[in-house]
Amino acid sequence: MKAWDVFLCNLEQKMGKQAVDKWLRPLKVFRFDACNLYLEAENSFQIAWFEEHVRQFAKEHFRNNNAHPIKIHFAAQAKPKQKKKKEEVLPPPLELASTPLDPSQTFSNFIFEQNNALIIEFCKKISPGAFNPLFLFGEQGTGKSHLLMACANKLQNAGLNVFFVHAETFTEHVVKAIRNSQMQKFRGIYRNQDVLIIDDVHCFARRSATQEELFHTFNTLHTSGKQIILSSHLPPSRIEDIEPRLISRFEWGIVLELFPLSKKKMGQVLKNRAHLHRFSLPDSVVDFLLEKFSAKTNAMMRALDALFLRHKTEQVISPQQAEILLFDLLLEEEKQKLTPEKILSATSAYFGIRNSDILGKSRSRECTIPRKLAMYLCRSKLGLPYLTIGKFFGRDHSTVMTSIGQIKKKSITEEIDAALEEITKNLSKF
Repeated sequence: MKAWDVFLCNLEQKMGKQAVDKWLRPLKVFRFDACNLYLEAENSFQIAWFEEHVRQFAKEHFRNNNAHPIKIHFAAQAKPKQKKKKEEVLPPPLELASTPLDPSQTFSNFIFEQNNALIIEFCKKISPGAFNPLFLFGEQGTGKSHLLMACANKLQNAGLNVFFVHAETFTEHVVKAIRNSQMQKFRGIYRNQDVLIIDDVHCFARRSATQEELFHTFNTLHTSGKQIILSSHLPPSRIEDIEPRLISRFEWGIVLELFPLSKKKMGQVLKNRAHLHRFSLPDSVVDFLLEKFSAKTNAMMRALDALFLRHKTEQVISPQQAEILLFDLLLEEEKQKLTPEKILSATSAYFGIRNSDILGKSRSRECTIPRKLAMYLCRSKLGLPYLTIGKFFGRDHSTVMTSIGQIKKKSITEEIDAALEEITKNLSKF
């Protein structure tokens, strides 16, 4: 039926191709006439999803060539066979639980750099409706999850109902509610909280059904003056594959950036974590972990947790023992370790030039901009000294300093941010 195909194409613009392909295209056209379409579904989930998300839109927009509405029916074959009463199995009750709050993750034990001090003070004073939403962003390892948990603990201790979830958990809850035809219960749980906190909202990318539910949940809570707190790796304006109407709502309140920790502060985080586990962690082992697992904070924490589990004696652990106990993780880290060579290859691939063009003597714009970006990344990602970077690129340290300074000031081109983001994203491929 041509009208049905056209309707599905229009729905792709509203709901996204992924949702239409998953829930609507598998529906089979059973029969049709000028004003009726009979569909056959594979299971009751498809029918429930259709009723929840498409029925009202179809009433308004599904029409024949004469502009008369076409009514959609589900054929009797699509209905599940009725079982005897004694064999009927009711869907399990919908249980959507908030992530348990970790009482150890508070403001008092949150380690931060001085350039994050004002953000921490702001979060300490957050109260429902003041700045709504509060949106925190920063690269992995800046402590976003800890800070969200600290906010949750503070607000819950103040007597408020706090619902804390990761974005992946929110998506799982949406899917579970749809499968059990219990969307009303889902909404009743999420839309009747004093505070909703969602970590890593960039994970909602390309999930149209989830974004739809988040949009209406956001609106309900915001209109009621309930506090919403969100986090992401990127600021709202740079998150891809999220509906513009959601992005605009993320920016309604206040957007704050968290900056990464220095090695010294990261060492304090390790010491604090060890103290909570009543594990004696000498400074020499802290230095060892910072040196070997400096690329990713999560990898460093994973290594520390492994030491807690693998060190069986009462004797204080040494760097040599730590190296033996963490052999497998060190091997894995070495494979993923970022190097100047990987940065060079990722940069040249992004600009479509050769490594030798960046390392060469050419002063053309096609080579100088990639060269300066690669130098900047070697400094910001690896913390290499200017002399070391200069040696790698065949330049003196003053040239390196000037090049990196220009990138920091963004004085070369407006496209610097986009290039840095894309190159950084592709580093893992090299």
